[in-house]
Amino acid sequence: MKDTGLYLIIAGVAVFVLVFIGKIFSFIANNPILGLALLAIICGVILLLLNMIKETKQSKKDEPFRGINK
Repeated sequence: MKDTGLYLIIAGVAVFVLVFIGKIFSFIANNPILGLALLAIICGVILLLLNMIKETKQSKKDEPFRGINK
């Protein structure tokens, strides 16, 4: 009985989240300016993440290993 209640709660939350996300996407799809804004935000996040990965790789090359330079 306890497991069934937990599964029903999880299923209800999942359906609620899916409907909510669907409403958000339909709202964005109906407004082209918001679609372009979302595209710009996604591209900006991708560029920032790529830059962070590049800087991390570069800084690992410059770090000494236990006080000994490579």
